[in-house]
Amino acid sequence: MAENNIQRLLDNPRSSGIVNIPAGEYEGNFIVTKSCTINGNGAVLCNSSGPVLVIAAENVTVNNIKVELTSDGIPYEQMVSVYCKYGDTKFSDVEINGMLLGIEGEEQYWGLPRIVSLGRLPAEREQSFALELYAPVEAEISGELYNVSLSADTLSSGFNTVTLTVGKVRSGSLIYGYIRIRSAVERKIVISGEIGDENEPMSASYMLCSIQRDAPIRHGEMLERLDPVQLATLPEPEPETVESAYEPIDEPVTYSNDGGYKEENVLIPSGKRIPLSLKQYKIELLYRASRTSADIDGYLFMLNENGTVSSNKHMIFFGNDRSDCGSVKYLNAADKRSMYIDFGRVPRDVTRMVMLFSIYGNKPDQLFSMLDDAEISVLCENGVHMHMPLEKGIQCRTILALGFEKTDGVWEMISSGKGVAMSLADICRSYGVTVIS
Repeated sequence: MAENNIQRLLDNPRSSGIVNIPAGEYEGNFIVTKSCTINGNGAVLCNSSGPVLVIAAENVTVNNIKVELTSDGIPYEQMVSVYCKYGDTKFSDVEINGMLLGIEGEEQYWGLPRIVSLGRLPAEREQSFALELYAPVEAEISGELYNVSLSADTLSSGFNTVTLTVGKVRSGSLIYGYIRIRSAVERKIVISGEIGDENEPMSASYMLCSIQRDAPIRHGEMLERLDPVQLATLPEPEPETVESAYEPIDEPVTYSNDGGYKEENVLIPSGKRIPLSLKQYKIELLYRASRTSADIDGYLFMLNENGTVSSNKHMIFFGNDRSDCGSVKYLNAADKRSMYIDFGRVPRDVTRMVMLFSIYGNKPDQLFSMLDDAEISVLCENGVHMHMPLEKGIQCRTILALGFEKTDGVWEMISSGKGVAMSLADICRSYGVTVIS
C-alpha cells in the first residue's frame, strides 16, 4: 500500500472511529486530524526527518506501531518522531526513536544510546559493564538478550547507572538483542557483541556509555526554542520533474542595490536560506485558478527573541494592514495576498518574522490542493523576481510561506511553502497573540 493511501486511511476513519493500517513499512510524514483509534498491526512509519507522525486532533489512541527516524545528524527540530498537538493522546505498544513532543514529561531529555557495542569478549567467562542512562520520568527497563542480565527493572527520574552482566557464553557466539525502556511509549537500545575464544582478554571498558551532566539542561533550552508551527509544518511529496525556464539557486545569493535592472526570474526551491542585501520586497501568493471560490488571507508575525509578538501591531493581517513602524503593510488593503516589507525599517527588537497564507472559513473541501499553478512570489527592488512554486496536493488550510531571521544584523529568507497541521487560532496563540473565541 502506497504512503498516500496510508494518509487517506488516516483522513477517513471508519464510522466506528477505527483506522486499521496494514502491516508493512511506510515512508513519509503523516498527520492525524480526526479523533480516532489507530491500529498499526505492527506497521512501521519512517522518514529521514521528523516529525514523522503529527497528532493534530483530540481523543486519539495509537496502538501497535513503530515510528522511526532513519537518518542521524539531522537538525534538532527534525529529531521529532511524534508531535502531539493535544496532551490527551494515548499510546499502547508504540515504539519510537527520536523525540515525543506534546505529552507531559515525555518531551524532556532521554539519555539513551541507540546502539551499544560490547566488542569482543572471552568465552566461558562472566563480565559486567555499566550503562549510565537518563530518564525524565520513571520507566520500566528490561533486556531481550540471551544470557545477559540487567541490575534494575526500573529507571527513576534523572541519572541512572545500570549494570549489564554477560554470563558464560561459548566461543564463536554472537550477542545481539535489545534493552527496552517503557514509559508512555517504548524506546530501544540495540546491544551487540562477539564471543572470542577462552584466551580472549577481558574488555578494558567498564562504562559503556555516560551522559554529560548539562545535557538535560541544554535539551530544555533547545526545546524552548522549537517553533510549534514549524513542527506542525508537513513536508509534501516530491513533485514530478518538469522543465522550467527558471534556474534554481544552489548557493546563497546576494544582489547588488543598483537600479535600472530589467526583471530577472529565479526559481527558489523549498528549504533554502537566502541572505537579503536589499531593503524592499513585495511578497504575494499567486495562482492561475481555483477549483472552487476561496477567500485567502496573508498573515505576518513580527517576533522578538522569545518567539512572540510584542504588540498587536506586530501581527499584520486584514484587520491590521500595517505595522506601527511602517516596515510591513498590505500594498492594497483589498488584496489580502500581497505584502510589502522594508527591512531597513524593521525595529531592532524584531529578530524573526513568519509569513503564512490561510483559507478563510471552515469548509472542509477548501484546501490548498485546489489551487492550480500556485507559487509564492518575491519581487526585489532591483528587479529580481523570485518564484517558489507550491507543491501539489497540500491537504491543509494554512501554509507557512516564508520565514525571515536576522543573524549578526543580516536578514535571511527561508523558503518553505509547506502545509501547517494547526488551526490559524492555535498558530496565533503559539506566537503570543490572544485569540478571543
